[in-house]
Amino acid sequence: MTAVQDVPLSAAGNPIGFGSMKRVEDQRFVRGQGNYVDDVNLPGMLHSAILRSPWAHARIKSIDTSAALALPGVVAVLTGKDLEGIPRPSLLGDNFAWMPTLSYDTQAVLATDKVRFQGQEVAYVIAESRYIAKDAVELIDVDYEPLEPVMDAKRAMDPGAPVIRDDKGQTDNSITDVHGHKTWESGNAIATNDAIARAEADPNCVVVTQDVMYPRVHPAPMETCGSVAHMDKVSGQLTLYTTSQAPHAHRTVYAMVAGLPEQKIRVISPDVGGGFGNKVGVYPGYVLSILGSIVTGKPVKWMEDRGENLMSTSFARDYHMTGKIAATR
Repeated sequence: MTAVQDVPLSAAGNPIGFGSMKRVEDQRFVRGQGNYVDDVNLPGMLHSAILRSPWAHARIKSIDTSAALALPGVVAVLTGKDLEGIPRPSLLGDNFAWMPTLSYDTQAVLATDKVRFQGQEVAYVIAESRYIAKDAVELIDVDYEPLEPVMDAKRAMDPGAPVIRDDKGQTDNSITDVHGHKTWESGNAIATNDAIARAEADPNCVVVTQDVMYPRVHPAPMETCGSVAHMDKVSGQLTLYTTSQAPHAHRTVYAMVAGLPEQKIRVISPDVGGGFGNKVGVYPGYVLSILGSIVTGKPVKWMEDRGENLMSTSFARDYHMTGKIAATR
């Protein structure tokens, strides 16, 4: 018996540890039989849309939702100020205006005092159809006072650069971890710097320094983000169908947001039409669909369009790096 013959086989007849695994889901997808979040339709379900800021940095002076509320078919219109008035039984504060992130930070569910990035969520419309919700969004009148934006991650650290997260009491744009540290370090920095200093003084060594800019990219999955939330007030059970790559982490965040024990929350991720990391984070749209179901007592669907996805969901990279290496000639 040869070594290859000794290799155990899987139930499908593939040698374990050798070759590629056969895909089993393709037949369903190529025949149009996938089941995505936008395919979920529950009895009595309402639809929703989000008004997003056209400004990257601006103060919100006023929001007038009266025309949107008067549109036939509109059930509710929520703003950040409305969320501040909805009590929340959780450890995150006494209202729903803010939510946690998976990076131990906080972000606004709907902007209250000012917007901090282009496409930030400003108002949320719930209606009998998605078309009515979209029409109502265009009727909301927001008075913005534009502020100086930050367009470059490296220049964001310049003295005098506009401070974006002033809501956290920050005086600059540094990013801190959960412990408040502004730097991340691995290895022995003292020994490394000492070795480079010796190399710079040694004619038999060469030291090369290079600045590298890794540009910003967008994953752009075929399926945009969306969710269908249903809060059953009788059982106290929250069910959320969502385009999530991390349903267990999402459930923890929703428990914190809604003040519910995790066992009362069911997160269902059906077929996901691509993610590439883009669908790991918890977006305000997911939370807003939950709040919409709490407010109306009915299931609420939110699906972003392509423009929203490209503008408002998580980007990647945008690294500005300086590397230095020392070597003998």
